[in-house]
Amino acid sequence: MFFQIADALYYNAALTLSILQKLGVASEIFHLWFFLLSQVKKSGLRANFKREHEKKVCCLGLISLLALPADQLPGEALGRVFRATLDLLVAYKDQVAEAAKEEEAEAEDDDDMDGFQTDDDDEDGNVDDKEMGILADDGDEADTLTLRKLAEQAKSFRPADDDDDDSDDDYSDDEELQSPIDEVDPFIFFVDTMKVIQSADPLRFESLSQTLEFNYQALANGVAQHAEQRRVEIEKEKLEKASAATAT
Repeated sequence: MFFQIADALYYNAALTLSILQKLGVASEIFHLWFFLLSQVKKSGLRANFKREHEKKVCCLGLISLLALPADQLPGEALGRVFRATLDLLVAYKDQVAEAAKEEEAEAEDDDDMDGFQTDDDDEDGNVDDKEMGILADDGDEADTLTLRKLAEQAKSFRPADDDDDDSDDDYSDDEELQSPIDEVDPFIFFVDTMKVIQSADPLRFESLSQTLEFNYQALANGVAQHAEQRRVEIEKEKLEKASAATAT
């Protein structure tokens, strides 16, 4: 359910929030959403939203909330959404980087083994599946009941032909899944959104900045730097594709 809501927030945050409020579930949904986002295992890994795509969708939805005016998202709520967004962006960044390292290591192993597959490859694949959340973990029964209740309450908001969230477990991030958000970089989207807020409401932006703890200020600076790096990388990729297309 949270992925449908995050998608809807990305496309029209004001309308989505208005619908949830009319249904009388907005406060309960966001309270549970932030609770699930904050849950971690003893290992320190996130207990929920473990796949890259899940994190990205949630990031885009939360970032879209940040752009709402003060009468729809008061200062206290803005700060909470901002902190949750930063935490999730950093987690997404780390997971993407780790996946890239694993892919590079696997490519090197393939070269070293001259194309021969070993039993270790299968074992590594199973570990990846667990890390990406494909194998379901035991959840809190109360949270599950609450989610079902919220899903029933928000049924009129959800498309009738949507599958349950569990259907996401049938896919891994390695599979070819196409989505309108594929070309959206969450880091660039975050920075651009904050620039809009700063321009539209400087006092609100300043108030948010002043109330941020030092660690979140550091996270925000790191995300901003990564966003600029992503701009360069994306532009480079576009030039390379254009060059390849011209060559063929």
